[in-house]
Amino acid sequence: MTDFEARSAEFTGHFTVHAPIDAVFELFSPLGEQWWVPGWSPELLHPSDVSWAQGQIFRTQEEQGEAIWLVTSLNRESHLVEYHRVEPHRYIARVRVECNARDQNTTEVSTAYAFVGLSNKGNDEIKAMTVEAYSDKMRRWKQWISDYMRRKAQTKP
Repeated sequence: MTDFEARSAEFTGHFTVHAPIDAVFELFSPLGEQWWVPGWSPELLHPSDVSWAQGQIFRTQEEQGEAIWLVTSLNRESHLVEYHRVEPHRYIARVRVECNARDQNTTEVSTAYAFVGLSNKGNDEIKAMTVEAYSDKMRRWKQWISDYMRRKAQTKP
């Protein structure tokens, strides 16, 4: 046994999108994120013939290498999804997104990221994470999604 002790951290956030809940929720699927996340290109591993399902496994290239994702919970009726992302030799992240309709054309998005270190390097990265950086991430997400929804509305016939 080693004397390694995993560090952990959790961050939560929320933002509002001016679009219907079903349209917003689909943006948090593996393929849906391609529409608004710069450079997002998931490789669906299993099942590869389904766009979004509980238990689905896919792979992405992150800034520091490959990440393996598992859809651990998907409830379309409740507009709730949870993923676990493993970045080998760094950390595991649990990502939870829940959408709630404020009205017919306004959706509140709530997010939670929980990290657990798998190595000293991962622990150091988790230690450097801040609430401010997570808030900035949520502002970027809101901007990217809003920009996508505007582009989508402009291309409708």
